[in-house]
Amino acid sequence: MRLKFMMIHMMLLMVIMGGCDVNVPDTRAFQDEFTSEFMQSTKETEEGYYTFESGTGGYTMLFPIEGQIDDATYYNQNDVNEIFTFGVRNEKDNLAYGFKLTYEERGLTERIDINLKLLSNRVGYEGEFDVFQYNNNTYYYAKVDIENSTGYFIIAYIKADNDKKAIKFIKTISCLDRDQTCEIEIESEEEKTQFIMKSIEFK
Repeated sequence: MRLKFMMIHMMLLMVIMGGCDVNVPDTRAFQDEFTSEFMQSTKETEEGYYTFESGTGGYTMLFPIEGQIDDATYYNQNDVNEIFTFGVRNEKDNLAYGFKLTYEERGLTERIDINLKLLSNRVGYEGEFDVFQYNNNTYYYAKVDIENSTGYFIIAYIKADNDKKAIKFIKTISCLDRDQTCEIEIESEEEKTQFIMKSIEFK
């Protein structure tokens, strides 16, 4: 399995760099052993982001340096279907971000209508999607208010234009401590979310 090879690669890298004395970044992404296995380098690709490589080898994307993957939710079926969640905490602004990505490489990804319906059902969305293209991918994108809550879903179906690869992308934005108020600047949050989405490169 590709993830096993990634673990071996990380262990060899540690030996080369000095074994257990290697200095790894003091970030959640590298302080969490499972999450660090998916990072291509200890160096930030963009300020505040590492490069994440899917355990399937099917794509890469930018990953927040304070993100942490929930190993209990990670699923990889024969490198053609991968599901995982990760979270980011912003205690200063009392904000919590949750991400769920579902990667698939199969003929069903061509059925855009079915996949948008599945994505909409997961967050209770009944509206239309904005459609745009970027870097050989087509994006079906929407922002969703969470009912009876101070929060939002940002969702997208990201389809490779020249392949059967696709990702269902769900981001949740909410108050970290729900007993206290938080201010969500949704336009800024959408910009940051699309920055991550547009970094996705299918291999």
